[in-house]
Amino acid sequence: MSSAAVSLVGRVSPKDRLEVLFDEFAELSGQRNAIDGRLVDVIAEIDRDELWGMTGARSVEALVAWKTGVTPRNAEVMVTVARRSPEFPRCTQALREGRLSLDRLGVLAEHAAAGSDEHYLQTAEAATVTQLRTAVKLEPQPPKTRPAPKPSITKRDHGETTTWTITLPKLEAAKFDAAMQSHRDALIHDRNA
Repeated sequence: MSSAAVSLVGRVSPKDRLEVLFDEFAELSGQRNAIDGRLVDVIAEIDRDELWGMTGARSVEALVAWKTGVTPRNAEVMVTVARRSPEFPRCTQALREGRLSLDRLGVLAEHAAAGSDEHYLQTAEAATVTQLRTAVKLEPQPPKTRPAPKPSITKRDHGETTTWTITLPKLEAAKFDAAMQSHRDALIHDRNA
């Protein structure tokens, strides 16, 4: 039990004690967030200047896990936040000030679109990590582009018949169609002549 809570035992109601404990939660969480903000700044500098290479660690994430004692997954989040901090300057500042947790900013750094710093700042301060994950999933996604198919020609013999399959990108297919139509028209004209 915290020293503030111990001094209040027996003299105040459980509800008042809980409020004191919640105040302590808030204070300690803010300090923790501010420390995480400074760690993110240190990680960003180590990564930006490529200082981690001389440590023998295989990656920045491995270095962070080693030096901070966090899990590899938490180290990944810290490094991602550090790398994307220029894209989220207001959210990163809120982390340094203790108003935003590393876990919340981590969701944004790992999944939110570039340019969404302003959009998510107030939401991130009030939402749970789960709520932020849901909000980010609901962001409009840019359309996924499939690579154009590579041109190809395949031939299959079926005894009495042969099947040719031609695969072309749309523009090339249109040119091919036009050439084939012109050829068909010429054949029909020659037959009728």
